[in-house]
Amino acid sequence: MMYRALALSASLCLAVSCTTQGDSPPAQDAFDFGGVFDETYAGEIDRTVTPRRPDGPPNVVLIIADDLGWPYLGFLGDENVITPNMDILGNGGAVFEVGHATSNFCRPTLQTLITGLYPVQYEARADAIAEAAMDAGPIPPEVDTDQERNILRQQLQTSAIEQFKTLPRVLGEAGYASHQSGKWWEQSYRHGGFTDGMTESWDWQDAAELGDRWFFTFMGGQGQRIGRETMEPVDTFIRDKADEPFFVWYGPALPHTPLNAPDSFYKYFEDREDLSESAKLYYANIAWFDWGVGEILDTLREERLMDNTLIVYVNDNGWEQPADVEYVDDHVTFANGGPRGKGSFFETGFRTPIIFYWRGEIVAMRDTTTLASALDIMPTILDYAGVETPNGLPGYSLRAAIDSGELAEPRDYFIGKMTQHRAGTNFLGEPDDFTDDHMGAPLGGYYRRDLRWHFVWLPTTGETALYDLDNDPGQLTSVADSYPDLISGFKSDIEAWRNTYEAASN
Repeated sequence: MMYRALALSASLCLAVSCTTQGDSPPAQDAFDFGGVFDETYAGEIDRTVTPRRPDGPPNVVLIIADDLGWPYLGFLGDENVITPNMDILGNGGAVFEVGHATSNFCRPTLQTLITGLYPVQYEARADAIAEAAMDAGPIPPEVDTDQERNILRQQLQTSAIEQFKTLPRVLGEAGYASHQSGKWWEQSYRHGGFTDGMTESWDWQDAAELGDRWFFTFMGGQGQRIGRETMEPVDTFIRDKADEPFFVWYGPALPHTPLNAPDSFYKYFEDREDLSESAKLYYANIAWFDWGVGEILDTLREERLMDNTLIVYVNDNGWEQPADVEYVDDHVTFANGGPRGKGSFFETGFRTPIIFYWRGEIVAMRDTTTLASALDIMPTILDYAGVETPNGLPGYSLRAAIDSGELAEPRDYFIGKMTQHRAGTNFLGEPDDFTDDHMGAPLGGYYRRDLRWHFVWLPTTGETALYDLDNDPGQLTSVADSYPDLISGFKSDIEAWRNTYEAASN
């Protein structure tokens, strides 16, 4: 009864602005939020945008993740990672879920993305260019050891890209400016046909003097600062070129090792007792990668470019990091992820979603049946840009599948040549100590992958593996002994591919 009386007294006092106890202060006016958020409240922003350049070919931003395995993105259903910016692209774009890189490690896939060629085609031509230059000479007299001679040959091989029809070079003929940042193994950005960029050239003397540290220059030098130390070069390029068509190659070394994301990203996972430490570190690096994607999206939005920019995403090779498996105590798995990811001959060494996002032009969709390859990215970009694709490229434009859901002549399977295998396991994923180098070692093989079967063949030893992806998506058990007829046909497909691409390249 006393409580009700006090409450009634208080309400009456508020109604008549009276005071209780003569020395109590008068009631204050209620705090008014009006005016505090009027100019910045996101829900009240006028989002009517006049595109910066509404006519003409679209800008193109190619985002290349480094070691971001399947399916460690939120829009693919992974519940551990935090990828809000990639989820914008994945939920709003055309996603080819059965996508493949052309290699189980980075450089060959990047060669495909820049030229539209199989790695075996690229390497054969680049090697021939380098050998011709070595034969033509003269070789500098200071090059007096086999090691220095090999470094010189590698310098010539990496600069051979000057003689290729690259994506930025072909787009440049149609008036595009272009920018390179991130992973880039082929000497200066200028060698690749970019008008602007971050990676500069090196020569054999640089490599000889730097020793093991030269490898990081080889991977892209100063270009690898992008996404980890700065976003300024890409941001400035987009703002400077906002009134003309441009192409951006954004290839940060993320979530690639070192797994050293700032605490602002690690904090999301720090207290998760259901995650191993290596999972926390890897997922934090993925969040770091996603932040860089968000910075690019913000710049495009601020410059009113989202409505005329095609954004493309692909990963360079696979990775494996189960949430509850610990790799920190093993330098091989900590550097490369689990045995069925990077550098392996399993399907997860190659698989990647391939995304095409263009707000207002491409309708969101998920394609789970088209076998989409990194080979197809250059033809698709050129198709949307209205630029003729160079003759002889083995890939094709995916635009028909994006626009109508159907390609006239879709491929029935992927085939690829593998030249390097990870340390720690053999090609079946079994423990093996043939090398302790976390970079792996040479091991030749081929794979053939269709919608159901993933087949691996090592011709030099005759060894095979066959995985039924419908019933064994983790590729835990080879069923090669049970399907001899299938294996015979798959080998024939590989031999036909070798005769078309490998033999023709030699």
